[in-house]
Amino acid sequence: MQDAGTPSDEALTGMASEYGIKLFTGRAGSATWFDCNCMHGSGDNITPFPRSNVFIVFNSVENKAVEPFAAPVRRPEFIGARDFTPVR
Repeated sequence: MQDAGTPSDEALTGMASEYGIKLFTGRAGSATWFDCNCMHGSGDNITPFPRSNVFIVFNSVENKAVEPFAAPVRRPEFIGARDFTPVR
């Protein structure tokens, strides 16, 4: 569901009008890190070279994953790990 949680055109227009839009551009091999809760978007890759995304989630051990309530099965371990050992 790539468009889950996608705001309406009206909401995007309002946010862009109020806060502006910042572009990230960089040389080949550049990267950016940001909190995924920030409003963000990405255009199509118009180069002949692949583009990769890495998603890392840091979560409180007190907010452990539970059994799915809206999906038929758990996410696989490589997507939703079940080791809740605190990082020290």
